[in-house]
Amino acid sequence: MMLSGNLTPKRILVVRYRFIGDTILTVPFLRHLRRAFPEAVIDVLVGPESGQVLAGCPYIDELITFDTTRFHKYDSGKGKKRSFLSYVFELRKRDYDTAFLLKRSLSSAALAFLIGARHRVGYNTEGRGLLLTHPVRWDSRRHEVQSTLDVLRAVGLPAGDDYLECWPSQAETNSVLDAVPSLRSGTPPKIVFHAAAAHPDKLYPLESWATVVREVVARTNAIPIFTGSAQDVPLYEKLSSLCGIKGEIVAGKLELRQTMALLKMVDLAVCTDSGPAHLAAAAGIPVITLFGPTDPGRWAPPGDRSVALFDASLECRPCHYKKTCDNRPCLTSLAPEQVINTCMNMLSSCLASRA
Repeated sequence: MMLSGNLTPKRILVVRYRFIGDTILTVPFLRHLRRAFPEAVIDVLVGPESGQVLAGCPYIDELITFDTTRFHKYDSGKGKKRSFLSYVFELRKRDYDTAFLLKRSLSSAALAFLIGARHRVGYNTEGRGLLLTHPVRWDSRRHEVQSTLDVLRAVGLPAGDDYLECWPSQAETNSVLDAVPSLRSGTPPKIVFHAAAAHPDKLYPLESWATVVREVVARTNAIPIFTGSAQDVPLYEKLSSLCGIKGEIVAGKLELRQTMALLKMVDLAVCTDSGPAHLAAAAGIPVITLFGPTDPGRWAPPGDRSVALFDASLECRPCHYKKTCDNRPCLTSLAPEQVINTCMNMLSSCLASRA
């Protein structure tokens, strides 16, 4: 079933109300969609917090916040949540002729059907094929970026490059420089350590983090910067105590957009498998991501400046949270020395390229 060649959409809705990582990984899809339909209106339905990463994106016309739940602690809106039907009534008025569903839920397909989009393109999952005009096969082994691009390919649209981008404003950059004055100095190197994660099974042990931070700072005299939300502050206070290094705890002090600006100004990011790892890749800096129960083949930040670290010797991983263990050896046994050596190699390459 082809869209290109016999259809020129005029008003397109892209449905992607998910988390930070999922949302920023949508950028290559949006870039190719805009190239295919330069004159169309392209709006994106996004989560209340995660959707901010697409602010300033030149490939879209409007971000529409979808706020019906308080389930996820990192992507809940403020104030009173809205009903699903309220979005149906609002979006019907916008007269979208085409909807691309990058969500795999039944409810997202129902939304596209109920708002009257004549062409509904999305994954044929959760028994929703009857609600789609262009059902697309979903392969759970595909990298998430390639999976979204497969939606375009399935309807005959070209989709080649897969690099990430982000667009912090100059005002956001200036506000970060005011909040973290050490960023104004060219030396020593600045390293973001993001030790937080939405799912507890993704957490690298704090004792291991402390070893990594302590040794990397000792070898490089780097300034460590700890990112996250306000609820992550106790974690970083404990980490700072364990490693004996205060660092810059900006968790809870910077908004998501400011964190994106911050990542543009540092030399390296070391992260759990989390949204900030993908934001670091979008910022164009070297990023090391620590993987446990999830699959780096699907979720590793794309790009040649990205390294995914995991224990390939474990037959039980990736278990996708269906663990059969008690002590999470995928992360508890991941040697800090491996992380340290990777940090040193990547930081050395990065600084050498700037010389």
